[in-house]
Amino acid sequence: MQTAWLLGLIGFAGSCGAAPYRPTDPDLELAHGLSPYRATLASGASSRSAALAEAQSLTSEGRRRADVRAFAYAERVLAPFMAHIETDPEVALVSADIHQYRHDFNGAAKILDAVLQRQPQNDSARLMRAEIRLAQGRGRDALRDCLGLIGRQSPWIWSACAAQAYAINGRLPAAQRLLATTLQGAEIAGPRGAWAAGIMADLAAQAGDWAGSETWLTRAVAANPDDHVAAVELLDLWIASGRTRQALEMLRDRPVSDAYLIRRAEALASVDPAQSRLVVADLSRRFAEADALGDRTHLRERAMFELRFGDPKAALAHARENFQTQRELVDARLVLQAAATLRDKSGATEVVAWLRDTHTDDARLAPELRELGIKS
Repeated sequence: MQTAWLLGLIGFAGSCGAAPYRPTDPDLELAHGLSPYRATLASGASSRSAALAEAQSLTSEGRRRADVRAFAYAERVLAPFMAHIETDPEVALVSADIHQYRHDFNGAAKILDAVLQRQPQNDSARLMRAEIRLAQGRGRDALRDCLGLIGRQSPWIWSACAAQAYAINGRLPAAQRLLATTLQGAEIAGPRGAWAAGIMADLAAQAGDWAGSETWLTRAVAANPDDHVAAVELLDLWIASGRTRQALEMLRDRPVSDAYLIRRAEALASVDPAQSRLVVADLSRRFAEADALGDRTHLRERAMFELRFGDPKAALAHARENFQTQRELVDARLVLQAAATLRDKSGATEVVAWLRDTHTDDARLAPELRELGIKS
């Protein structure tokens, strides 16, 4: 989901799931690296404007580090002002951002629905709601929000949004034409450029154009090295094509997140199996801790981990649970991969029904569909 820099893309005003992890100690690990925020975390923001600034800084830092704990701190900073969420759109948008980052898409959408009911022209809320609907696999609903931005926002914004919606509604060629026309001759720079380039890369991969996808992913990461979605997809492409040392070089300066650790373990498997096993053991520990906390926000990564290093049955269970919340094409592919590994056609029933309902066509899903004997 390309939402990493969503609030900043259209100049958010004030720019200055299940039992998530909520740290209560301002001296925990993340705070050690966020010294400007330590005093606020300990004593609370002195005003609404200060709380918004701190919360936005924390969510930005959390995305840069791929660290959900920053969102927990942001929630804590904003807590004294949450009583005004129904009348304060700025507080509402940051709160919705926190919810969506934790994969509580329904909670985030409910907040955004209320904002848009009061302020139909709030473009930040409309774009965020569109991206949440895309994450839920609701392309038709997302498209209405995307097209509502025409004439109000840069073509980069509404066309990148609409292209994603078209792509999961059986209109991939139209999606590619729309976004390619918008980006033709444009400079791909900064978070906005990386966002659009990442979407172009995904459209190319969906069409089976691996070289084109790599080109766009490379441009996305060059435009914004902190675009973790594009970085992870580029790593997957390199690892799948045997360029493990290139992948490891890129991983050297990346955050220690589940998604990156999975790629590190996979890349190391062919060059340093002992180190790969250590990373796998660390991931096992991290997932066990998440289970103990009741944290279900990393089901995609959990399914991927089990599929590559653990139990395919567990992978299918996690992938199917994840698909109840996240319905991006990567989530559909995980279910199909696990089902194909187990030769369990029934395990893919819900994904197949969704693909047929949306008329989505994705070259990346074809091998598993064939293996399961399902006509695409």
